[in-house]
Amino acid sequence: MLTEVLEGIKLTQAERMVADARANAPSFEDICLEDREVLMDEIVLRIASICGCALPNTEFFARYIADEIERYILNFGYGGYTAEEIILAFRLNSNTRDPIYFSGVCLNVDYIAKVLFAYSEIRKIFESKIKNKIDGYEL
Repeated sequence: MLTEVLEGIKLTQAERMVADARANAPSFEDICLEDREVLMDEIVLRIASICGCALPNTEFFARYIADEIERYILNFGYGGYTAEEIILAFRLNSNTRDPIYFSGVCLNVDYIAKVLFAYSEIRKIFESKIKNKIDGYEL
């Protein structure tokens, strides 16, 4: 259905990537707890790979970081995003004129929050284009 709605809408490359990341994937909050734990490991590894930050040096610390990131995603308005969108946010950040640079020793919620907020702005523009198309406005 999303493909049909997007037909005829002028999208930027980033917005096309958002559409692809959203297509046919469950939102983060809809993934069962056990699968989310495995997914969090992948998200942490991919984000660290993209931004070049160090990973936590112990499994104990890694669990706390993953838990705090998961809580942040679920409690601060990003639970409806797909895992691919969360990772896409960091890919897009690395390909912008004014990237949000990593700071700290290892991956942290503060850095993730800043990047996800920037991504949410791209997503809002994308969603408004879809809404305008559904509402019958020419795009």
